[in-house]
Amino acid sequence: MIIEARRDVITLRGSLTDNQWPAIQAAAKIMLEEYPRGIIIDCSHLTEITEAGARTFLDAMRWIQRCDAKIIVAGLPESALQVIRQVRAVASQLPTAPTVEDARLSLGLEELAAKAPGKGLNIIAVLLIGDWQEAADVACRVADRRRDEIHFFDLIRVPRNLPLATPLPEAEAVARRKLEEAERKARQYKLNVVKRVERVRSAAEGVPKIIRDVNPAVVVICVSQVDEEGHEIVQTMPTLLADPPCTIIYVRKPAVQG
Repeated sequence: MIIEARRDVITLRGSLTDNQWPAIQAAAKIMLEEYPRGIIIDCSHLTEITEAGARTFLDAMRWIQRCDAKIIVAGLPESALQVIRQVRAVASQLPTAPTVEDARLSLGLEELAAKAPGKGLNIIAVLLIGDWQEAADVACRVADRRRDEIHFFDLIRVPRNLPLATPLPEAEAVARRKLEEAERKARQYKLNVVKRVERVRSAAEGVPKIIRDVNPAVVVICVSQVDEEGHEIVQTMPTLLADPPCTIIYVRKPAVQG
């Protein structure tokens, strides 16, 4: 087994037949000092893996959780995945990505979410569902008057059969585009902006999780042109509105007159 460490990637080459985490951990600890969002383990050069070797990843996950960071395993050959699936404790927790680049893009979204709000500023949270440009426009105008900070949220729904931190390249690319477009609009108002991605099991978790995590003064949601996930979110609104923890603004795009 050859272990190489470069930037935010630890590359494993050869046969992983026993638990190599003690040898990897020292390099991982140094990497996290420079890349606190998380690191990547590149397994595309593995030629063999056993169940004992798969426990390397179990120890890695336990350690990284204590560090409040992430490890994503990239490029696992199909034969290695079959072995890992036999070690249930590993298979249920291990986030994997097809390539190192996919893993790095996913960690980049996590880095967005890690940015702290401006000191002393109230937060206006905008959920990017449905015709979200309308919600962003309303939120920007409200924030402009109040000089609040605006947080744009997009949700990535992760299937229950995958670890919550699993990279989903297509969904992440869509989220990134929406967040960047929303940020451009807010910059026109010279607002402080934070872009965030929330990974959830169901879309209905979205608004309660945002409220718990950032304690916003206002939440803005567009209920026009929502998809199936958007309907899940809208259906949670009566419960929230019965005892609202903050101001919740529904935005509905005016119908086009024929």
